[in-house]
Amino acid sequence: MMEMIRNANRTRQSEDSILLRASVLAAVMTGALTLTVENAISGGMGALLLVLLPGAYWVSYIQRNKDNWHIKIALTVLAIFALIRFLGQLRGISTLDEVRFPLADLFLWVQVLHGFDLPARKDLNFSLGSSLTLMAAAGSISQNMTYAVMLLIYFGFAILSLALIHRSELEEGAAATARPRRERRAKAPRTSFVPPGGRDVLKALGATALAATVLFLIVPQPTGVRTFALPFNLGNGIGAIESGGGIGNPGFPPSSAGGAPGLRSNGTAFYGFDDRLDLRTRGELNDSLVMRVRASAPAMWKGIIFNDYDGVGWSAEENDTADTLGSDPPYFYPSEFRSLGPRATVSQTFYVETEQPSVVFAAGQPDTIWFDGPVNIDAVGGLRLPSTLTAGVVYSVVSSRGAATPEELRAIPRRPIPPNIQPFVELPESVTPRTVRLAQEITEDATNDYDRVRAIERWLADNYLYEIESPVPPEGQDAVDHFLFDTDRGFCEQFASATTLMLRSLGIPARFVAGYTPGRRNPFTGYYEVRNSDAHTWVEVWFPGVGWYEFDPTFAIPPAEESLASSIPLANVISFFADRFTGLSGAGAVLRNVLVALLVTAVLFGIVVAWRRLRPVREPAVALSERLAPGRITRAFRRFEEALAQRGAGRSPPETAAELIARTGGRGDPKRQAALRAFERERYGPAPPADDEADSAIEELDRLARQP
Repeated sequence: MMEMIRNANRTRQSEDSILLRASVLAAVMTGALTLTVENAISGGMGALLLVLLPGAYWVSYIQRNKDNWHIKIALTVLAIFALIRFLGQLRGISTLDEVRFPLADLFLWVQVLHGFDLPARKDLNFSLGSSLTLMAAAGSISQNMTYAVMLLIYFGFAILSLALIHRSELEEGAAATARPRRERRAKAPRTSFVPPGGRDVLKALGATALAATVLFLIVPQPTGVRTFALPFNLGNGIGAIESGGGIGNPGFPPSSAGGAPGLRSNGTAFYGFDDRLDLRTRGELNDSLVMRVRASAPAMWKGIIFNDYDGVGWSAEENDTADTLGSDPPYFYPSEFRSLGPRATVSQTFYVETEQPSVVFAAGQPDTIWFDGPVNIDAVGGLRLPSTLTAGVVYSVVSSRGAATPEELRAIPRRPIPPNIQPFVELPESVTPRTVRLAQEITEDATNDYDRVRAIERWLADNYLYEIESPVPPEGQDAVDHFLFDTDRGFCEQFASATTLMLRSLGIPARFVAGYTPGRRNPFTGYYEVRNSDAHTWVEVWFPGVGWYEFDPTFAIPPAEESLASSIPLANVISFFADRFTGLSGAGAVLRNVLVALLVTAVLFGIVVAWRRLRPVREPAVALSERLAPGRITRAFRRFEEALAQRGAGRSPPETAAELIARTGGRGDPKRQAALRAFERERYGPAPPADDEADSAIEELDRLARQP
């Protein structure tokens, strides 16, 4: 039985190329390093794997010509333990999305274990194929362009490995190259800095990169996110500032949060993410990244619902009484706050980059929330947290948004307002009579609430300008009155406040909300990149029977579904770079012009190279025989040569096949001469020998290889 095990595991043809093994090892290590960089595995495990993998490959190279049956048995046992460990990890996951992490861990350990037994080329092929799985797992959780760099490095090693594998396959049956590798390296002249076959590798790498780039740019990207594959537990959600029942803003101390007369925004956080938003505060926000969002559609990421207006700002302090949604995720939005009517689902996963306020941002109506920690809900349906959101938190929400058409909204008649909606039509005493009269004048031709909302939006767009540094209302004057009648400039807070109050004066329930716009969708990663400057306020209007609908008097509301053009990366790439390079001056303009010149030069150079490479070229007919795959007789002749080399009588570089047969005593032997002729016909002739002739030649060559 032991002899049978040894025979079954004996390597028929070992792979001797150190360069091939090194390139495959580099590809596998790149996959492991990428998983470490993307935090799929811990840094300690990544370092351990990067130490074990070279050792495993060194052992497999040393043992490549042995049966290694004892190593195989040990590796089988260890692989079973790795599988048991994987199954144990599955018990601790909550969503299918999290399977990626233990699966990546399992594949890494399989790579390490398999690395101890890689005697043949097929084993290296398996390792190379498995390394692609590692890169795919890392790509599924990648959020930035670091993965693109690692991917380029990986494909460099992978294409080199494929080229070396192909060369090894050709050399296996090529008698002209079947001699000791050390001797070939010593004899081979070097006429170029590029190693033999290197140009072919570089051409293959360039062609692959070009094809991948073109396909990436023109093929529409899927934007859907499956609701059952949403991660939420990468981070504990515990920030540095406790909310104490209210809303904590990491950008402002409690004494200055929410704004005050003369207060300037510090540019690092939106002052409106607090219990109070003062309309007298001014200042721009910087463009630092605050979160990445993977979503099935762009949406406004709502954070805070404001209800009470006092003449100078909005307050959510009366909403601070919050109830806990539940004990464990997922949490479900209470029925008393849900809207009815036609709805469209939006799935989102938020990756927090910098500390955020103690609220849960979400699109529309957050129906289901996955968050690793307690989630509270305030008196008007806003989601709050016990502390600020710390960097590194990942949470997911499945929301729904109103999907009724404008025609359906126009057809909704006025009905009695329910008690829970009544607070959203209340007006404070500070709202001036001329504000109420203006709302009536603007909407006098509208016959339904939807058209009244649109009429106010159009009137504001036609008569006011957007400007951050708009005039500050004087002490004692209503901020909305000052915006509407004493100035023609304002920003999102003024536009949304004026719209909300004018709608309420018409008996239309409306509320003022704060959050983020969708941000810019990165065409390379597919994530929406939300920045500080994307902080925004808008209006939600209640319609009987269908609930709350978003309206943005400052900008157009994003579409519920992306168009085909927006899903094509080329359009997004152009828009992505246009946004970053327009409006530059000085050094920025010089850099932009240089980049444009380089891009135009690269495109023209690529066209010229492609034309020269793709035009018809007549190849010499002699190249055909060199591209033929090795046949059965050629492989048998290779085994004969290797046997001679092991006995110290190997073939010298200038020695032909006929001279080798003659030197080994085959000059007058008819069987050896017949085998030689069959070999030459298969290798160089117009047609291969017949099957019986080939079988006789292989039998004779194998007999010569076995004899002492």
